[in-house]
Amino acid sequence: MARVMDNPSIQARLHGEIMQRVGDARPVDDRDTDGMPYLQAFVKELLRKHPPTYFALSHAAVEPGSKLAGYDVPVDANLDIFLPTISEDPKLWERPTEFDPDRFLAGGETADITGSAGVRMIPFSAGRRICPGVGMGTAHIALMVARMVQAFEWRAHPSQPPLDFEDKVEFTVVMKRPLLAMVTPRKLSF
Repeated sequence: MARVMDNPSIQARLHGEIMQRVGDARPVDDRDTDGMPYLQAFVKELLRKHPPTYFALSHAAVEPGSKLAGYDVPVDANLDIFLPTISEDPKLWERPTEFDPDRFLAGGETADITGSAGVRMIPFSAGRRICPGVGMGTAHIALMVARMVQAFEWRAHPSQPPLDFEDKVEFTVVMKRPLLAMVTPRKLSF
């Protein structure tokens, strides 16, 4: 929710899309979120900038004479992929350090989060080692964000210093400093 709080125009666009698609008479459900292109773009950008883990599962070099970035890679050497280096590579992304969901809307950049159409972002790993929860995970993120934005207006708590997106590794990657939010209920009919 920090990204929603950090940019009021993103929050307004998400809320507007939710109101247009669902309104305020019932809660957003999982059948609604696929028809919300800005919400889907927001989730992709969230996963690009903040993957749930820093590393994909290890892979092994299987062919003799393999090279990676000019280095010889011995057969059976373990290779670990540091995901942020892909997600923020300026050779792969325009303005990689910016948080911009619009990059994933029609006419913008493409992103296949499974890695099957090229590796530009793989927040759930790729290939045979892809997380089996990729579909459920992305659906839950979209539904939780949609319901929280539908029900509340989000702002940083006045006592909180400017939002800091520095993270740390626990079981997954989390914000280094706790997020303090002020939520104001929106007028809903349900």
